[in-house]
Amino acid sequence: MAAGSRVLYLRAMRMSWAVLALAAVVAASACAVVPKNRRRYLADPTMQPSESALEDHARRKLHTAREGAAGGDGEPAGGGCGCSN
Repeated sequence: MAAGSRVLYLRAMRMSWAVLALAAVVAASACAVVPKNRRRYLADPTMQPSESALEDHARRKLHTAREGAAGGDGEPAGGGCGCSN
């Protein structure tokens, strides 16, 4: 290996490590744990898929009644008919 190619190889290795370190710093800084008592401040109403909270509630109730089981929304398991709601 010639001296010139060795210098280029070392420079390329140094550059790849710098890019990898920069990517790791960017990836680590994007993660944040938000306490439960502060999540309501981050839940902006403009980010909701529909504008009507009543429509969302009705859709959730219909979904849980049709599924008849507890899902990822944290509701307790119940019967499938929706009579108890």
